Amino acid sequence: MTSKPSSSQSSAPNYSADVISDETLLRGCRLDLGASGRAEKTQSIYCESTTQLSQFAESLGFPGLARMNRDHIRHWLASLHKKGNKPGAVHVRYRSVNRFFKWAVKEGEREDNPMDDIDPPKLPQTIQPYYLPSEVEAVIKAIGRTDTQALRDRAVVLTMYDSGARASEVCGMRCEDIDWKELSILVTGKAGKQRRVGISSKSAQAIERYLRRRGSNSDWLWLTTGNRGPFTTNGLRMMLQRHFKDAGVKFRGAHAFRRGFAMEYLAAGGQEHELKELGGWSSYQMVTRYSRGNAGERAIKAHKKFSPADRLNVR
Repeated sequence: MTSKPSSSQSSAPNYSADVISDETLLRGCRLDLGASGRAEKTQSIYCESTTQLSQFAESLGFPGLARMNRDHIRHWLASLHKKGNKPGAVHVRYRSVNRFFKWAVKEGEREDNPMDDIDPPKLPQTIQPYYLPSEVEAVIKAIGRTDTQALRDRAVVLTMYDSGARASEVCGMRCEDIDWKELSILVTGKAGKQRRVGISSKSAQAIERYLRRRGSNSDWLWLTTGNRGPFTTNGLRMMLQRHFKDAGVKFRGAHAFRRGFAMEYLAAGGQEHELKELGGWSSYQMVTRYSRGNAGERAIKAHKKFSPADRLNVR
């Protein structure tokens, strides 16, 4: 006697149905994201957004993902704003769902992308919190150089502020990725894209001092205490929180190092196209926002150099 499969068992998709289910579409899209090399976190964000849209549509009796139109999606986006979601969060939801519908069109599950006629949510041209040079200096001084762990943490902070690398990119660094002559490190960013980030002689010296003292031949650049394995992003965050607390500096997240790097790079005279390459941004959207963020300061600094009055022959 054959027993019926329990409800916990996954059944095969019903591809013969007139309208394919949202669950099946979401599964297919996630598999596509994985096949294209998207990180697990990215897959989760994209699929979570589309799942929210699906659940919203179902709760109001709207059609499913295969048949909903732009008005249904606009209704959902408006609800996100009404619930108090930040513009950046709504923008992420918009991009994620747009990615899903592009996939659905490519796979022949839809004839059109309903997002084509929906403008993306406006993002405020403000810069999220970032670390000032004085704050980074205070944290580094609080870390000191008392032992191998302190040498590691000091080198990590310098590298993050100096290179603008993302936390995941920092944790993924390997010893063989360092070019000691050119003072750069190969990092793997979003969607597996690789690029080289620059480091200063000061940062390189801190890294070399740590490697010389740590007593391990591991290929991973940053090892946990006791050399048990590579740093994780969660371990990195906890380490930073501890040192920021000791230094009396408000911790604003690991990403604030990246923002601080961008702001200081531009303030020192760095060019936008160079920053885009170093930071690994796919477009100029974020770079332009950083550029506008300190445009006034840079203009005042430039005025001291190009002042018309200073060139007058008067006393």
